[in-house]
This record gives sequence, structure tokens and C-alpha cells, in this order.
Amino acid sequence: MSDAAAAFDAGRAVPRRALVRRISLVLALALSVSSFSLLAVVLSFDGGLSPLLARFDGAMLRLGLLALTGLMAVAPLVFLGMVWLAVARERRQAEALSLLRDNREALRISRDQLRRVFDSLPVPYVLARLDGRAVQANPQALALFGIDPEKLAGTNVFDLYADPTFSEELKGYLTDNGRIENFEITMNTVFGRKCWVLFSGARVVMDGEPMLFAAFADITERKRIEQALQKNEAALRTIIDASPIPVILTGHASGTVAYVNQAAAKFFGRAIKELVGVPAADYWESPEQYAALLAELNTRGFIDEREARMRRPDGDIRWVQGATTVLRLQEDTLIYTAFSDITERKRKESELHRLATTDPLTGAMNRRAFTERCAVEAGRARRSGYAVSLMICDLDHFKRINDSYGHATGDAVLKVFTGIMQEMIRPSDALGRIGGEEFALLLPGSDAENGAAVAERVRARFAATPIAVANGSFTASASFGVALWAEGQSLEKAFSAADEALYEAKAKGRNRVEIAGRGEIIRIAPTA
Repeated sequence: MSDAAAAFDAGRAVPRRALVRRISLVLALALSVSSFSLLAVVLSFDGGLSPLLARFDGAMLRLGLLALTGLMAVAPLVFLGMVWLAVARERRQAEALSLLRDNREALRISRDQLRRVFDSLPVPYVLARLDGRAVQANPQALALFGIDPEKLAGTNVFDLYADPTFSEELKGYLTDNGRIENFEITMNTVFGRKCWVLFSGARVVMDGEPMLFAAFADITERKRIEQALQKNEAALRTIIDASPIPVILTGHASGTVAYVNQAAAKFFGRAIKELVGVPAADYWESPEQYAALLAELNTRGFIDEREARMRRPDGDIRWVQGATTVLRLQEDTLIYTAFSDITERKRKESELHRLATTDPLTGAMNRRAFTERCAVEAGRARRSGYAVSLMICDLDHFKRINDSYGHATGDAVLKVFTGIMQEMIRPSDALGRIGGEEFALLLPGSDAENGAAVAERVRARFAATPIAVANGSFTASASFGVALWAEGQSLEKAFSAADEALYEAKAKGRNRVEIAGRGEIIRIAPTA
């Protein structure tokens, strides 16, 4: 009979038992009342119990009547007690039956939930008896080993291990320790192929029976790659050593150099053994630069065609261009960096940039570079709300100097003037040669009056500096025009305002400083 049918019959039996208990109680109470009534009648007889008993012949008869009377009084009480005991027993049995039904239902629900959880696990799991006979397996395990679900009961887990000795070792290990974790082993599949798995198992108790709960992670592809790397590691090392490009291998976890090839040793100017074991950050211009490289590497996985600056053990900073990636060899994770020295190329690029942006005679910016700098500085001034002044200066009677002393002397005068200007201005100021003997100076953060003060100091210094010639020396002078570069004003208009001030200085006798707009100051306000 099923659990449901038994429970139904038991449910129908409960009302019948309750009816029998009620009838028994009523009868017991009726008998008790009758017996006590009879006893009361006897005891209330005139003269008491003795006259009543005297009417009977024989002592035995009287004694029997007395015993019968007492039995009739006591028997219902005994019967009533037995009925109460039966009632209590029936109640306990009913409660036990109800508890049993609840436990069976809870066990059924628990088993269903366990099966659903078991089937939904993302990795293969198998539940088997300690002798290896499979009891339950989730779909991932069935797919991994190619087991037909209908033939699961006839499958022995231990028969799947490629190494027969592992079964006995596993049994012994589980007996001693109760569990095993992350054990790599080869297993067979129904398809006839072998697979590498990461095995974990533990002894568990299910419904009072000790069982084996085993988990498997398929690591076949990982093992294949590892074995391939092991086979090719010697060849890889040979290739790295033979490479004409410097290569550094750094431990990902330790951050220290694990290996460098001969080309890298030549680049750093040290023997290989002196370079290995050193923190890799020591070979970069700064620890912050190396930390930024690692952060980008962890995000992207590789860095290609990147220019950086590396530090040699002698302190020399060199420009390099290289690529960085993560390389996994067996159990090691390494950072592979290959690079080439581009210091000479960067020097040439810098020289070409200097030639393209500076005046070769004086070292000041040429007109194009100065104009670009003005545009950049104007944008900063608008965002930050500070004043910018523009100065234009021209050497007085420069053609006369060339005609009198020659162009070589004229060039010397230009160099002297430029040297004084560069010495007396700030690093944030920009000096440009915009014509033959005409120069322009951009002064960020200075209004027209401050710009005029700088011009006056340069004018006085230059006028007092002698220019050596073959027959002695002479002095030269310069005229200056200063204008505030107002907000919204174009560069051409700012140049025009300063140029007008310069013409005014020349018209008033040269060797002087004039402010455009009669010194009127219009500060640049910040834009919204």
C-alpha cells in the first residue's frame, strides 16, 4: 500500500476510534454511577450494613455479597482508568502518525529540492555509493562522460578513472580524511577518449547511508596548452635568446625580472645575472610610469607600439618603443616586454621640431610657432580669466648697423638682444622673432602696465650693453609697444594695437616704451 493510501485509511480510522472512545466513556460513567448508587442504597439501609448481611445464611455468602458489592463499585473506576489510558495512547499514536506524515512530506520536498539544485549545478557532479556505483548525476556529468541516463545505475565511477590504482588510493584517502580537493587526474569517457579533470570529492551521509559526492572540472584544454608550452619552452627560450630585440620577462606576481636575453643585457650594459631578480620598476623612468603600464596591461591584456622612457643601471634615460603582453609558461605567469632603443630617433625628431619652430640665429620661436603659442595661451586665458599682454619691439636703426659694421655684427646684435630678453622673462612667457629685427613677446598673466615694466627693464639693459667690434664697441637701442590682448579680440587686432604703440615710440624718438590706448587696461573676464 502506498503512503498516500495508508494516510487516507488512517485518516478514516481516526473518527471511528474517537466514537468508540466516547461510547466507552459514557458506559464507564454509567456503570460507575450505578455502582455508587447501589452502594449508597446498601449503606443507607436501616441499621447499617450488618443487619442487611445478617439476613443472609452463612458467613461465606455474606462475604461474597460484600465483595461483589465492592467490586461493582471499584470495577467501573478501573474500567474508566483503562479507557483513559487507551484514549491517551490513541492520541499519542495519532500525533506520531501526523508527525510521520509531516516528516515524509518534508523529506520528499527536501529530496526534490536537492535534486533540482543538484541538476542545476554549473559543473559536473556525481553521487555514488562508496563502492563506486552511481546513484545520481547531473546533466553536465552525463554529457562530460557520455553516460546514458537510463544506464546510470549500471555505471561505476571508479571504472572511469584511467589509472586503476587511483580508485584504491581515493578510497583510502577518503577514509582517512573524509574529502579530497582539486586533484588532477585523467578519466575515460564512453566515447573512448580521455579527458583531464580537476577532481574534488567528499564522504556524505544520505538517508543514513555513507556515499561519495564527486565534482569534476574539465581541464583538458588547459592541460593541452600547458603540455604544448612545456614542449616548446626550450624552443621559445632559444628564439628569445637569438632575438636581436631586447626582451625582458617579469614575474607577474613578484614584479621582479625573471629573465633577459643577450640583447637586453647589451642595452642595459650589464651581465644577465646582474639584471635578473631586480624589481622591474627600477628599469623604467619612474615607478608611477611602470604602475600605469601594468594597469593598462591588466585592462587590455596587451600593449602594442608604445613609446616610453627606460632607465639604465648607470642612470642614463633612454627612449624605447616596445610591446608588452602576458605570457603563461607552465605554472608561471610572466610579463613579456620586447623593445627597441629609439633615443637617437627621438633626438632627431626633437631637433627637427626645434628647427621647424625656432629661429636658427637667435633661438627664439619663429613666427608660425609664436602664432600657435598665442592661440593656445588665449584659450587658457579665457578659461581661467587672467590678463595677457603682447609686446612688439624693434631694434632702432638696424639697417644703419648692418651698413656700418656688416651683417655679422648685425647678427651679433640680434643675439645679444635675444639673450637679454630670454634672461629677463619668465619660463611661461613666449619670445618670437617675427621679422628681420622685429620681435614679439607674449606675457600670460600680465596686464599692459606689467608688460611695459618688463619692456622697460629690457630696454635699459640692452641700451647699456656694449657691442664689440674691431675698432672698439658701440651700443644699440630698441623701441617697444605694449598692448593688452582684450577678450574677444583677434590676434591680428592685438598685434595691430601693439604695432601702433611701437610706431608711436619710434615717432617720439625711439629707445622708449609705449602702451597702446594710453595705458587703458581691459582685463579678460572668464567665460561661462
